[in-house]
Amino acid sequence: MKKLNLSIIIPTRDRTSKIINTLNFLENNSFFFKEIIIVDSSDIHRRLSEDILDKYKKLNIKLILSKPSISLQRNIGLVKANKKTSYVMFLDDDINFKKNSLKKMYYFIKKSKPFNGLGFNLIIKDQNKFLEIIKKSFFFKFFGIYDNRAGIVTSSGWQTKAINLKKNQKVEWLPTQAVIYNYKIIKNKRFDLKYGIYSYLEDLDFSYRLRKNLVIYSKAKYSSSNIVNRNPLMFGKKEIVNRYIFVKKFNFSLINFFFGCLILIIKHFLSFLMLKSKFLLRMVGNIQGLLKIFFIKDIGKNK
Repeated sequence: MKKLNLSIIIPTRDRTSKIINTLNFLENNSFFFKEIIIVDSSDIHRRLSEDILDKYKKLNIKLILSKPSISLQRNIGLVKANKKTSYVMFLDDDINFKKNSLKKMYYFIKKSKPFNGLGFNLIIKDQNKFLEIIKKSFFFKFFGIYDNRAGIVTSSGWQTKAINLKKNQKVEWLPTQAVIYNYKIIKNKRFDLKYGIYSYLEDLDFSYRLRKNLVIYSKAKYSSSNIVNRNPLMFGKKEIVNRYIFVKKFNFSLINFFFGCLILIIKHFLSFLMLKSKFLLRMVGNIQGLLKIFFIKDIGKNK
Protein backbone atom coordinates (compact mmCIF):
# COMPACT_ATOMS: atom_id res chain seq x y z
CA MET A 1 0.00 0.00 0.00
CA LYS A 2 1.52 3.28 -1.14
CA LYS A 3 1.84 5.92 1.58
CA LEU A 4 -0.68 8.73 1.52
CA ASN A 5 1.01 12.08 0.92
CA LEU A 6 -0.19 13.39 4.26
CA SER A 7 1.36 15.22 7.22
CA ILE A 8 -0.04 14.66 10.71
CA ILE A 9 0.11 17.57 13.18
CA ILE A 10 -0.29 16.68 16.86
CA PRO A 11 -0.29 19.42 19.53
CA THR A 12 0.39 18.06 23.02
CA ARG A 13 1.06 19.24 26.54
CA ASP A 14 2.09 17.27 29.63
CA ARG A 15 0.58 14.00 28.35
CA THR A 16 3.54 11.79 27.53
CA SER A 17 1.65 8.52 28.04
CA LYS A 18 -1.11 9.56 25.63
CA ILE A 19 1.26 10.70 22.88
CA ILE A 20 3.17 7.41 23.22
CA ASN A 21 -0.10 5.46 22.79
CA THR A 22 -0.86 7.55 19.71
CA LEU A 23 2.59 6.90 18.25
CA ASN A 24 2.21 3.17 18.86
CA PHE A 25 -1.04 3.24 16.92
CA LEU A 26 0.44 5.27 14.07
CA GLU A 27 3.42 2.93 13.89
CA ASN A 28 0.98 0.17 12.96
CA ASN A 29 -0.69 2.38 10.36
CA SER A 30 2.29 4.02 8.71
CA PHE A 31 0.67 3.67 5.24
CA PHE A 32 -1.55 6.62 6.12
CA PHE A 33 1.08 9.38 6.32
CA LYS A 34 4.59 10.49 5.38
CA GLU A 35 5.46 12.60 8.43
CA ILE A 36 4.34 13.38 11.96
CA ILE A 37 4.82 16.85 13.43
CA ILE A 38 4.54 16.92 17.22
CA VAL A 39 4.30 20.42 18.67
CA ASP A 40 4.99 20.06 22.39
CA SER A 41 4.19 22.83 24.88
CA SER A 42 4.83 20.68 27.95
CA ASP A 43 6.55 21.77 31.10
CA ILE A 44 10.31 21.30 30.71
CA HIS A 45 10.29 18.17 32.90
CA ARG A 46 7.46 16.55 30.95
CA ARG A 47 8.59 17.09 27.38
CA LEU A 48 9.05 14.24 24.98
CA SER A 49 12.65 13.09 25.05
CA GLU A 50 14.84 12.07 22.15
CA ASP A 51 15.16 8.67 23.82
CA ILE A 52 11.43 8.13 23.41
CA LEU A 53 11.39 9.32 19.81
CA ASP A 54 14.36 7.09 18.95
CA LYS A 55 11.95 4.16 19.26
CA TYR A 56 9.94 5.56 16.35
CA LYS A 57 12.70 6.43 13.86
CA LYS A 58 10.77 4.94 10.94
CA LEU A 59 7.87 7.38 11.42
CA ASN A 60 9.70 10.53 10.27
CA ILE A 61 8.82 12.59 13.34
CA LYS A 62 9.55 16.28 13.71
CA LEU A 63 9.47 17.45 17.32
CA ILE A 64 8.99 21.18 17.85
CA LEU A 65 8.78 22.97 21.19
CA SER A 66 6.24 25.71 21.64
CA LYS A 67 4.58 28.04 24.08
CA PRO A 68 1.22 26.65 25.30
CA SER A 69 -1.64 27.46 22.92
CA ILE A 70 -3.53 24.94 20.81
CA SER A 71 -4.01 27.49 18.03
CA LEU A 72 -0.34 28.52 18.06
CA GLN A 73 0.81 24.89 18.11
CA ARG A 74 -1.31 23.99 15.11
CA ASN A 75 -0.07 27.08 13.26
CA ILE A 76 3.52 26.04 13.93
CA GLY A 77 2.73 22.59 12.59
CA LEU A 78 1.33 24.10 9.40
CA VAL A 79 4.47 26.16 8.88
CA LYS A 80 6.73 23.15 9.43
CA ALA A 81 4.76 20.74 7.22
CA ASN A 82 6.43 19.49 4.07
CA LYS A 83 5.51 21.95 1.31
CA LYS A 84 4.97 19.07 -1.12
CA THR A 85 2.35 17.38 1.04
CA SER A 86 -1.16 16.94 -0.35
CA TYR A 87 -3.05 16.70 2.93
CA VAL A 88 -2.66 17.88 6.50
CA MET A 89 -4.28 16.00 9.36
CA PHE A 90 -4.85 17.63 12.74
CA LEU A 91 -4.94 14.98 15.44
CA ASP A 92 -5.42 15.21 19.19
CA ASP A 93 -3.14 13.09 21.34
CA ASP A 94 -5.96 11.09 22.99
CA ILE A 95 -7.90 9.74 20.00
CA ASN A 96 -9.00 6.11 19.82
CA PHE A 97 -9.72 5.06 16.25
CA LYS A 98 -12.10 2.20 15.59
CA LYS A 99 -10.90 -0.87 13.70
CA ASN A 100 -9.65 -0.09 10.18
CA SER A 101 -10.75 3.56 10.38
CA LEU A 102 -7.55 4.84 8.80
CA LYS A 103 -7.67 2.20 6.08
CA LYS A 104 -11.27 3.12 5.27
CA MET A 105 -10.38 6.79 5.17
CA TYR A 106 -7.36 6.03 2.98
CA TYR A 107 -9.51 4.42 0.26
CA PHE A 108 -12.20 7.07 0.60
CA ILE A 109 -9.65 9.82 -0.07
CA LYS A 110 -8.28 7.93 -3.05
CA LYS A 111 -11.69 7.75 -4.73
CA SER A 112 -13.35 10.95 -3.47
CA LYS A 113 -13.74 14.27 -5.26
CA PRO A 114 -11.51 17.17 -4.12
CA PHE A 115 -12.53 18.47 -0.69
CA ASN A 116 -11.61 21.31 1.65
CA GLY A 117 -11.93 19.30 4.83
CA LEU A 118 -12.72 15.68 5.66
CA GLY A 119 -13.67 14.64 9.18
CA PHE A 120 -13.74 11.31 10.97
CA ASN A 121 -17.01 10.20 12.59
CA LEU A 122 -17.03 10.79 16.35
CA ILE A 123 -18.86 8.08 18.29
CA ILE A 124 -20.36 9.10 21.63
CA LYS A 125 -22.44 6.49 23.47
CA ASP A 126 -23.52 8.25 26.66
CA GLN A 127 -25.60 11.18 25.45
CA ASN A 128 -28.22 12.99 27.48
CA LYS A 129 -31.21 12.06 25.30
CA PHE A 130 -33.59 14.42 27.09
CA LEU A 131 -31.23 17.36 26.54
CA GLU A 132 -30.81 16.44 22.88
CA ILE A 133 -34.59 16.41 22.38
CA ILE A 134 -34.90 19.86 23.97
CA LYS A 135 -32.07 21.31 21.87
CA LYS A 136 -33.73 20.10 18.66
CA SER A 137 -37.12 21.55 19.55
CA PHE A 138 -38.93 24.21 17.49
CA PHE A 139 -38.32 26.78 20.25
CA PHE A 140 -34.53 26.51 19.97
CA LYS A 141 -34.65 26.50 16.18
CA PHE A 142 -36.93 29.55 16.06
CA PHE A 143 -34.51 31.63 18.12
CA GLY A 144 -31.50 30.35 16.18
CA ILE A 145 -29.92 28.66 19.18
CA TYR A 146 -29.91 25.13 17.83
CA ASP A 147 -31.13 23.06 14.89
CA ASN A 148 -31.98 19.44 14.16
CA ARG A 149 -29.54 19.39 11.25
CA ALA A 150 -26.10 17.98 12.02
CA GLY A 151 -22.93 20.01 11.68
CA ILE A 152 -24.33 23.46 10.95
CA VAL A 153 -23.80 26.87 12.57
CA THR A 154 -27.00 28.62 13.62
CA SER A 155 -27.82 32.33 13.48
CA SER A 156 -26.84 32.68 17.15
CA GLY A 157 -23.30 31.45 16.45
CA TRP A 158 -23.84 28.14 18.22
CA GLN A 159 -22.96 25.03 16.24
CA THR A 160 -24.70 21.66 16.15
CA LYS A 161 -22.85 18.39 16.62
CA ALA A 162 -22.34 15.86 13.85
CA ILE A 163 -21.73 12.60 15.71
CA ASN A 164 -22.75 8.92 15.52
CA LEU A 165 -23.44 9.35 11.81
CA LYS A 166 -24.95 6.52 9.76
CA LYS A 167 -24.11 8.10 6.41
CA ASN A 168 -21.70 10.70 5.05
CA GLN A 169 -22.63 14.23 6.05
CA LYS A 170 -21.88 17.59 4.48
CA VAL A 171 -21.21 20.07 7.29
CA GLU A 172 -20.37 23.72 7.92
CA TRP A 173 -17.68 23.07 10.52
CA LEU A 174 -15.29 20.33 11.64
CA PRO A 175 -13.71 19.63 15.03
CA THR A 176 -9.91 19.31 15.01
CA GLN A 177 -9.81 16.13 17.10
CA ALA A 178 -9.34 14.08 13.93
CA VAL A 179 -9.67 15.97 10.65
CA ILE A 180 -7.92 16.12 7.27
CA TYR A 181 -7.60 19.25 5.15
CA ASN A 182 -6.51 19.78 1.57
CA TYR A 183 -3.09 21.40 2.04
CA LYS A 184 -3.43 23.65 -1.02
CA ILE A 185 -6.57 25.15 0.51
CA ILE A 186 -5.20 25.83 3.99
CA LYS A 187 -1.45 26.32 3.52
CA ASN A 188 -1.74 30.09 3.96
CA LYS A 189 -4.49 29.99 6.58
CA ARG A 190 -3.90 30.10 10.33
CA PHE A 191 -5.85 29.47 13.51
CA ASP A 192 -6.95 32.71 15.14
CA LEU A 193 -4.91 33.42 18.28
CA LYS A 194 -7.64 35.67 19.69
CA TYR A 195 -9.27 32.60 21.23
CA GLY A 196 -6.52 32.41 23.84
CA ILE A 197 -4.21 29.73 25.19
CA TYR A 198 -6.87 27.03 25.55
CA SER A 199 -8.27 28.20 22.21
CA TYR A 200 -11.90 27.18 22.80
CA LEU A 201 -13.83 27.35 19.46
CA GLU A 202 -10.68 27.85 17.38
CA ASP A 203 -11.63 24.81 15.28
CA LEU A 204 -15.11 26.20 14.67
CA ASP A 205 -13.58 29.47 13.47
CA PHE A 206 -10.98 27.77 11.25
CA SER A 207 -13.31 25.30 9.57
CA TYR A 208 -16.23 27.71 9.13
CA ARG A 209 -14.04 29.76 6.81
CA LEU A 210 -13.92 26.68 4.51
CA ARG A 211 -17.53 25.61 4.98
CA LYS A 212 -18.46 25.10 1.30
CA ASN A 213 -16.77 21.73 0.93
CA LEU A 214 -16.57 19.95 4.28
CA VAL A 215 -17.62 16.32 4.74
CA ILE A 216 -17.63 13.77 7.57
CA TYR A 217 -17.00 10.22 6.39
CA SER A 218 -19.28 8.00 8.46
CA LYS A 219 -17.36 4.71 8.17
CA ALA A 220 -14.10 6.13 9.60
CA LYS A 221 -14.97 6.16 13.30
CA TYR A 222 -13.21 7.29 16.44
CA SER A 223 -13.84 8.07 20.10
CA SER A 224 -12.12 10.47 22.45
CA SER A 225 -11.75 10.68 26.21
CA ASN A 226 -11.66 14.47 25.76
CA ILE A 227 -10.26 14.85 29.25
CA VAL A 228 -9.01 18.40 29.75
CA ASN A 229 -8.38 19.82 33.20
CA ARG A 230 -10.34 23.07 33.01
CA ASN A 231 -10.90 25.61 35.69
CA PRO A 232 -14.74 25.72 35.58
CA LEU A 233 -14.84 29.44 36.41
CA MET A 234 -12.37 30.37 33.67
CA PHE A 235 -13.96 27.99 31.18
CA GLY A 236 -17.40 29.45 31.88
CA LYS A 237 -15.98 32.85 31.02
CA LYS A 238 -14.39 31.50 27.83
CA GLU A 239 -17.69 29.91 26.77
CA ILE A 240 -19.19 33.38 26.48
CA VAL A 241 -16.24 35.55 25.44
CA ASN A 242 -14.91 33.22 22.72
CA ARG A 243 -18.41 32.68 21.35
CA TYR A 244 -18.84 36.45 21.20
CA ILE A 245 -15.57 36.79 19.25
CA PHE A 246 -16.82 34.21 16.75
CA VAL A 247 -20.27 35.82 16.46
CA LYS A 248 -18.80 39.29 15.85
CA LYS A 249 -16.23 38.01 13.37
CA PHE A 250 -18.81 36.30 11.15
CA ASN A 251 -21.67 38.76 11.71
CA PHE A 252 -24.15 36.42 13.40
CA SER A 253 -27.19 37.75 15.26
CA LEU A 254 -26.19 39.41 18.55
CA ILE A 255 -29.78 39.19 19.80
CA ASN A 256 -29.85 35.44 19.24
CA PHE A 257 -26.37 35.15 20.74
CA PHE A 258 -27.41 36.86 23.98
CA PHE A 259 -30.54 34.75 24.15
CA GLY A 260 -28.33 31.68 23.77
CA CYS A 261 -26.15 32.94 26.64
CA LEU A 262 -29.23 33.16 28.85
CA ILE A 263 -30.18 29.57 28.01
CA LEU A 264 -26.63 28.43 28.78
CA ILE A 265 -26.67 30.13 32.19
CA ILE A 266 -30.05 28.54 33.01
CA LYS A 267 -28.74 25.13 31.91
CA HIS A 268 -25.72 25.43 34.21
CA PHE A 269 -27.90 26.56 37.11
CA LEU A 270 -30.20 23.54 36.67
CA SER A 271 -27.15 21.26 36.55
CA PHE A 272 -25.97 22.82 39.83
CA LEU A 273 -29.38 22.08 41.40
CA MET A 274 -28.82 18.45 40.38
CA LEU A 275 -25.81 18.46 42.75
CA LYS A 276 -23.18 19.02 40.07
CA SER A 277 -21.24 21.65 41.97
CA LYS A 278 -18.78 22.63 39.21
CA PHE A 279 -21.65 24.08 37.17
CA LEU A 280 -22.15 26.84 39.72
CA LEU A 281 -18.66 28.10 38.87
CA ARG A 282 -19.38 27.65 35.15
CA MET A 283 -22.49 29.81 35.57
CA VAL A 284 -20.55 32.49 37.47
CA GLY A 285 -17.93 32.40 34.72
CA ASN A 286 -20.68 32.86 32.12
CA ILE A 287 -21.90 35.96 33.93
CA GLN A 288 -18.35 37.31 34.17
CA GLY A 289 -17.98 36.75 30.43
CA LEU A 290 -21.11 38.76 29.72
CA LEU A 291 -19.88 41.59 31.96
CA LYS A 292 -16.59 41.59 30.06
CA ILE A 293 -18.45 41.86 26.76
CA PHE A 294 -20.54 44.78 27.99
CA PHE A 295 -17.75 46.79 29.62
CA ILE A 296 -14.56 46.13 27.64
CA LYS A 297 -14.08 47.54 24.15
CA ASP A 298 -12.24 45.69 21.36
CA ILE A 299 -12.73 42.43 23.20
CA GLY A 300 -11.49 40.44 20.21
CA LYS A 301 -8.01 41.82 20.84
CA ASN A 302 -7.87 40.36 24.33
CA LYS A 303 -6.51 36.89 24.95
